[in-house]
Amino acid sequence: MKKNYLTAATALLGVLAFFAALGWAGDMDYTEQCILRMSYDEYDSIKARLTQLNGSEPSERDIAHWWAEHQQ
Repeated sequence: MKKNYLTAATALLGVLAFFAALGWAGDMDYTEQCILRMSYDEYDSIKARLTQLNGSEPSERDIAHWWAEHQQ
């Protein structure tokens, strides 16, 4: 009986890890697509703005998500 619980727990952990990896890969793809859609000037100005606000250089993910939120 204990072996069945261990097998089920391992399978559940594997499924969760798989979906976490899919989410991570999807966010990377989303970030890349956002950056490809923006111009060099937009990228540089957002990077400068976020650097000024946060006090450190932002990641590409931060830049892409900020751009997507403020695009409208």
